[in-house]
Amino acid sequence: MVIDNRVECRRCGFKWVVTNNLRDRKDLLCINCRARKQRIIMYKGLRCEPHDGLVDADLNPIDEQGQLLKPGERICNHRDCMNNAHIVRP
Repeated sequence: MVIDNRVECRRCGFKWVVTNNLRDRKDLLCINCRARKQRIIMYKGLRCEPHDGLVDADLNPIDEQGQLLKPGERICNHRDCMNNAHIVRP
């Protein structure tokens, strides 16, 4: 006897396996649809502030005209970090 414990995300339609007590729920969201945008991310004691906007092909933050925002090398090695303390100006 096979019991199908798969549910479908109400937002995107992704299907995944859940426990028996959740299998009849129709209001569940998958992990991607539950994710929230992060304003601050901590990496080994460094407080990074990810860019929320356009990026170029190398993932550098750009404005609407395609100009680099806050150009320079990031000490945290995250190209989209907007924390001024992490940017070494050229």
